[in-house]
Amino acid sequence: MTKEKRQAYSLRVTQANQSELTVITFEMFIDYINDAANCHDVNSEKEYKDYIGKAKAILSEIMAALNFENKVSFDLIKIYEYVYSALSKMYYNPDKELLARIKGIMEKLLVAHEEVAKNDKKQGVMENSQQLYAGLTYGKGYLNETCQGDGESWRA
Repeated sequence: MTKEKRQAYSLRVTQANQSELTVITFEMFIDYINDAANCHDVNSEKEYKDYIGKAKAILSEIMAALNFENKVSFDLIKIYEYVYSALSKMYYNPDKELLARIKGIMEKLLVAHEEVAKNDKKQGVMENSQQLYAGLTYGKGYLNETCQGDGESWRA
């Protein structure tokens, strides 16, 4: 995952409610799976294992966030356990087809969570975060960022 992508995720997290955080987590998982697949293609074993490990860590967070007061969580945990088990196997025995299958499973779940997030109108999780507005200035190639909130503002 590139530095710019991590920064974009960080910014989204500051503005997200709980449903949106779940979507962001799924997107990060899929990014790590894509990165692992790319490393597999170029025979970069160390980086491949790093990305599989990061995907497993993200999946652990997803599993820990399940609310078992909802019946669907019992079905989801079975899916997540399957994915986690497959990732564990692929850590030492790369399998590009299985990696693609896992990505497909998680992408389908991402779509479902995106639908839930669209209908979730709750406030963001971070209470004291500020809105950040960014746009290109008239100067060629310059990015102008402005942060505004609670009577304060700054420009970078």
